[in-house]
Amino acid sequence: MSLRPLAFNGRFSGTAQPTGTQTVAFHLFDTIIRTKRERPVVAFADPRFPGVEEWARLPGTTLVPIPFQDWSRARAQLWEQFVFPQLARRHDCVLAHHPIVTCPFWKAGMKSVVTLHDLNFYRHPEWFSFAFRMVLQFFALPGIRRADCVATISDYVRAHILEYLHLPPEKVVRIYNGVKSSTFAPEITSTDVTRPPYILCVGSLQPHKNLPRLIRAYRQLRAEQPDLELWVVGRPQAQFSKLPELTELLQSPGIKLLGYLSEADLAAAYRHARVFCFPSLDEGFGLPLLEAMQAGTLVVTSQASCLPEIGGPVCGYVDPYSEASLADGLRQMLRLPEEERARRIEEGRHWAHQFSWQRAANEYLALFEEILS
Repeated sequence: MSLRPLAFNGRFSGTAQPTGTQTVAFHLFDTIIRTKRERPVVAFADPRFPGVEEWARLPGTTLVPIPFQDWSRARAQLWEQFVFPQLARRHDCVLAHHPIVTCPFWKAGMKSVVTLHDLNFYRHPEWFSFAFRMVLQFFALPGIRRADCVATISDYVRAHILEYLHLPPEKVVRIYNGVKSSTFAPEITSTDVTRPPYILCVGSLQPHKNLPRLIRAYRQLRAEQPDLELWVVGRPQAQFSKLPELTELLQSPGIKLLGYLSEADLAAAYRHARVFCFPSLDEGFGLPLLEAMQAGTLVVTSQASCLPEIGGPVCGYVDPYSEASLADGLRQMLRLPEEERARRIEEGRHWAHQFSWQRAANEYLALFEEILS
């Protein structure tokens, strides 16, 4: 007798320019779908999202096209709450996976797994707009509390879920994200010798990313090394609080605001940076650390939240609340002798290699079967 299918909630596909959890959700689903498995998958997603259209041609997979990119956020949330459970049941699905925090309260007789990436919206409301906090209050927390299992991406976040949401420990599992090694692999050679030395920062136009302190630390370093630049990848996002000082700071000499980059362009930015800096105040996982290591770049990051858990012994750690600590950590990395630099880069690649999407996919598939048993 054939096994009943899994329902994959692809609401993350509502943008043509994915960042953060949207990219993570795609790579997880993509790897599960490409993994040899007995249980079929029904994926509800917008085929215009990069890579989704191909799912329809893969064995054991049904793609149900949903035009998320034509909808408002409100319409997509209402679809997720009230229409998705009905559609999944019509396809005889037995378990639904929701990979980006929001999930329906009504399970329609199915088992439910939700991936919770962090609790910043709950622990640090000052970082988010009122509207965004209300959306998560009404469209995330009720479904999370009713889910059969909450998967999260670090031990750090798991501890917060147990503390703040008071869920039973056996209901909350940690499954690390992966890094797409084929995209972020280092180049063998580079012919570009005109590029100035630069520090790279990614995902920065949000309050908790701590960009103002990094810019002030960078100003100290530029006074010592006038050709050094700071390249910032990121764009404003409506759900986050504004930083009034940031606009003026980004006008500082030597700073390049690159905006949104595709995965390929982001990989190139990582590869050629002298140092990647990720001074965040609070993260659920910190995927850019692993992307930078995989690409062959030295990393300086915060000693706060999950970042030591994910960055391991190969990063340089700083106090994210101290501009002097940030400047000193970057200075030390920039001044490493070439032999030591090469050794640490190799250690970083080795460390990042253990975080694979295939491992994550296998753990999720095992989790699904455990719940269904």
